[in-house]
Amino acid sequence: MAFAGLPPLPSPHVRIGVGGVLIRDGRALVNRAVYRERFTIPSGYVERGESLEAALVREFEEETGVTVRVGPLVLTRHKVLSSEESDVYFAFAVARIAGNPVARPPEIAEVREVPVVEVDAATWISELSRRAIRLAARPEAGWSRAEGTVGDAPGLVTEAYHP
Repeated sequence: MAFAGLPPLPSPHVRIGVGGVLIRDGRALVNRAVYRERFTIPSGYVERGESLEAALVREFEEETGVTVRVGPLVLTRHKVLSSEESDVYFAFAVARIAGNPVARPPEIAEVREVPVVEVDAATWISELSRRAIRLAARPEAGWSRAEGTVGDAPGLVTEAYHP
């Protein structure tokens, strides 16, 4: 239904990305993709029909060989790339379930675990990733998970459609 006098809006292309902050023993995991100069937290794009959590678990395994459990949402970012394209990004704190971090070719050139206390000075890590690490390292980090799909509790609610 269109309102009189208002043209229909074009359908913008929105990319949805996810990233995960894994902190173990005071060290945050970062990696560098072959096509990037700076390190980032493990991250990637959500595929059609995939939930944010499933995409993050998949990306972590593909890039680092580590299986994770997704925890609280620590950061969101929306970036308008053009009049018809934007990028929405969700970074979560994650916990390691299994595996040890290794660079996974062909996409990932190297992985590092950097002391959280050194992150602010580590300009070789992207600013967005440094911010996500700082937020995840705080004792009260993240937004709570909302129970169910509705309710008054603040927190992330995410659903995936599966026929």
